[in-house]
Amino acid sequence: MAALTAAICLAATGGCTTGIEDLPPLENVGVAEIRLAPGDRIAIAVQEVEPMSGEYIVDETGVISLPLINQLRVSGQSYVEVQNAIAAQLIAADVVKAPNVTVQPLELRPIYILGEVRQPGEYAFRQGMTVFAAVSMAGGYTYRAKTGEVAVTRMVGDRSMTAVASEDSVVMPGDRIRVYERWF
Repeated sequence: MAALTAAICLAATGGCTTGIEDLPPLENVGVAEIRLAPGDRIAIAVQEVEPMSGEYIVDETGVISLPLINQLRVSGQSYVEVQNAIAAQLIAADVVKAPNVTVQPLELRPIYILGEVRQPGEYAFRQGMTVFAAVSMAGGYTYRAKTGEVAVTRMVGDRSMTAVASEDSVVMPGDRIRVYERWF
């Protein structure tokens, strides 16, 4: 009789999975450094070329418009790669022989937290933020939440990938975090 009861319980709950169990761990799809994307706001400083220094927003095509060198595609590039590209453009345009260029983030894409948190929504990204910090910003878990593991959807290159993350996993700009409901 006990075996029959257990079989009925397993059959009844067999379709009640969250789907998180089939996802790869986040570390397999992460990126080593932040890459710029449309909507990011950056500060550029060029020591010897004052008109180029200022704040820029990456447009929807992944480009910023700079004085003296016109448009520069920055989407998908790291800050160092953008610095090097600007320096190369300034040298090629014979504006300056050895430019000193600095690129820094001002405001990056927000993160989104959905599911079993008290205040789901859009939140500002902060460098070094973990899943735990993101869930905390959203008011913490609800009483129904499956704590300890969440699904994170992240753009890797030009593909969207979803993976399982722990509370210690680092969040990247634009990540979508889903906290699932626990069943028992």
